[in-house]
Amino acid sequence: MLTPKNNGRRVVVTGLGAISPLGWGAEEFWNSLTQGRSGIGATAHLDLAPFRSRVAGAVHGFQARKHLSDPKTLKLMTRSVSLGVAAAEAAIADSGWKPGADDPARIGCFVGSPGHAGERDELLPALALAWREGRLDLGTYGEQGIAATNPLWLLKSLANIVLYFASLKLGSHGPNANICMSGAGGVMAVGEAAAEILAGRADLALAGGYESLLDDERLESFERSGLLCLEAGDGPAASRPFDRGRQGFVPGEGAGFLMLEERQHAQARGARIYTELLGYGQAAPGRECQPFRAHETPAAFAHAAAAALAEARLSAWQLDAIFAHGLGTPASDRAEAEALLQLLGARAAYIPITAVKSLTGNLAAASGPLEIIAAAGCFAPRSMPVPAIANLDDPDPVGLDYVRRSPRPLAGATEYASRPLPAGAATGLAQTAPERGEFARRILINSASLTGVAACLVLGESPAADAGLPAVEAAISVPALQPACEAK
Repeated sequence: MLTPKNNGRRVVVTGLGAISPLGWGAEEFWNSLTQGRSGIGATAHLDLAPFRSRVAGAVHGFQARKHLSDPKTLKLMTRSVSLGVAAAEAAIADSGWKPGADDPARIGCFVGSPGHAGERDELLPALALAWREGRLDLGTYGEQGIAATNPLWLLKSLANIVLYFASLKLGSHGPNANICMSGAGGVMAVGEAAAEILAGRADLALAGGYESLLDDERLESFERSGLLCLEAGDGPAASRPFDRGRQGFVPGEGAGFLMLEERQHAQARGARIYTELLGYGQAAPGRECQPFRAHETPAAFAHAAAAALAEARLSAWQLDAIFAHGLGTPASDRAEAEALLQLLGARAAYIPITAVKSLTGNLAAASGPLEIIAAAGCFAPRSMPVPAIANLDDPDPVGLDYVRRSPRPLAGATEYASRPLPAGAATGLAQTAPERGEFARRILINSASLTGVAACLVLGESPAADAGLPAVEAAISVPALQPACEAK
């Protein structure tokens, strides 16, 4: 958790590394989001013909030998690992920090990973040699199969392989963790890294996540689960978070990493600051969930978001936007929407909500960090508008302020008074907006795993003193609202 210590330490983001179906690098990622350009469609490196799911969010044009600093290491990497290492190296480069500039014991590394990273095809020839009468003959496998297996297969399959390469690049001897929590893992890695910096155990840390769901093993598993969108028509329209016609999530791949630093450390070296991490929360679904359907309960979403806001010392109404998990399955979106309605209460119609997965698909452990990067683009100096949710024609559940059809400028405190009231809202009741302090704008990031664990972060725009922004009015009279409507 990001409970501040009485030491004045704060955590900022100084480097971004993004590889996604929307392109290479943060700038191309931001441009695609603003233009509503989808990365969902056919794949060049994987034949989807054997599967019922015919569309995916694939990374196109990625050349590992070109994008990695040491191509010789490719013999120890699967495709997803190479995506992760390349994004990690990009974040380090973007930060301007140079290895060797700090005490290695004060440098951390935290990675959200898919767990097992091996490629099944490398094992199949060995297994075929030992397949006898419908079963695996272990004796034959020991005698012939092992010799036919790539001797590096086990090393390539290690869950912490990206953590290894990233730590090597950083020269890190400090706090570290490899977190295997699927869709929540990347945000948890960022949150845990920030906590180590705030606690004084590190001065900077690389954090993020990577994953690819585009391999035979995962696609076969997810098809049986009933969670995938099986639409074979128009690819970009397949991912439909919060739309009544959503059928399931679109599988994808990508990687997102951030360089985190203690604020004074970043300022001392003249680093560019993208955003500040204000609060972090995580929660499990507890007894409210059903077996194998944990992601369908709103409990974890609600508790994690509330914890992140409490850490940031904010009320939900002080948020300027929410980047939702927005998985695109009927049950998960309903659970998240119910949690947000509970969290926001009468303010639900005031807080814009977007869902990046409508353009990228589900990138699992990579989604959260990439959504942090997307949100950072909404802050000065980039000041990107909040991206619209693609394919959102018939909102479900209703009652939330989904950003639809076109991007929307990120509002600040001065815009609250001019926002229209939702239908049926009470008028004539005014109250003072909560003190917004030095942060002009704030964004909540939601993420969750299929096991029901949720992780949330609150981001703040760089203070006016750092970013050259005008002072923000702290007290504005606005009408009090009644709940717009209940979730369906």
